[in-house]
Amino acid sequence: MIHILTLLITKTMRAIKKDSTGSVLIDTGKGFNVWMDVWNEDGETITDWNKYIFFTNNSLDLEIKEFQEDVNNFELCSDLAIEFINK
Repeated sequence: MIHILTLLITKTMRAIKKDSTGSVLIDTGKGFNVWMDVWNEDGETITDWNKYIFFTNNSLDLEIKEFQEDVNNFELCSDLAIEFINK
């Protein structure tokens, strides 16, 4: 059941583009995009969210913050970003 749910979520999310620093833009399928930073360190591929500052008076910032706090979203976006970089 979890595998089916993951498959459905990843079908709505997709990597759109990579910038010159190696960050990958992810379309969340929720009406906003997020950036994932991707880099190699000691032979290991590392990912992290690009957005760290959230304004509490901005509803989109709060929506992105909530999205980024979900570890499942982090894992899915990381996988999409790494896959996009390695194309």
